[in-house]
Amino acid sequence: MNKITYVGTVSAAERQSRAYELIFPESDGAILQGDARTEFEKNDVIIIPPRKVYRTERADGLIIVLQQALLPQKEISVFRDDKNLGAHFAAKQAEIYFEQSGENGAVLSALGNLIAGYATELTAKTNYSPVVETIRSEIERYLTDPTFNMDDRIKRMPLNYDYVRKLFKKETGQTPHAYLLGKRMELAATILKSGVSNQYSEYSISQVAESCGFSEPLYFSRVFKKYYGVSPSEYKAKK
Repeated sequence: MNKITYVGTVSAAERQSRAYELIFPESDGAILQGDARTEFEKNDVIIIPPRKVYRTERADGLIIVLQQALLPQKEISVFRDDKNLGAHFAAKQAEIYFEQSGENGAVLSALGNLIAGYATELTAKTNYSPVVETIRSEIERYLTDPTFNMDDRIKRMPLNYDYVRKLFKKETGQTPHAYLLGKRMELAATILKSGVSNQYSEYSISQVAESCGFSEPLYFSRVFKKYYGVSPSEYKAKK
């Protein structure tokens, strides 16, 4: 478990994750996934689950691939490293030992478990502030509503818009918009895999799009392909 199979420098090129990929940036930047843009800061840790198509913007640092990682994330998430930068230090050590021994070696194996442990610890927080919990509840409530407008909901709150957005990102690892889009994509994948149907036939792609809060099927298909690397029809055929 938590086997390190690659350690390298971050590239701006678009890629699809085959396993859990952890990025340890050394400057501020952003992860672009479809129309979602998740910002991060220097010394954050970015966790990218398998089968995600993404690219980085204005970033440098290390990327580590963990096969069979014991991590709970289903969507791209960003978390602040601890005050001692323990995860970043472990990543630097992994770079050294990977250059020396490739995927093999007891030290590299231990570092894989250590990095996974740091990632688990950093993401263990489950209690959210009332403000963030309110937004999360709104997202769950209106997840399938194509008329739901995230900006309007936040602006109606008696708090500064930028403050709410930054607080949400700090506690969840994602902006409200990225969180909403990720939840809708997760729902879409579940529907496509389940083969849900009406009384006559399986749902069409248009029906799946509508069920996930998208009023435009073409836009839904484009976003889905950027998230999962295949079209909804291709994803459905693999179920």
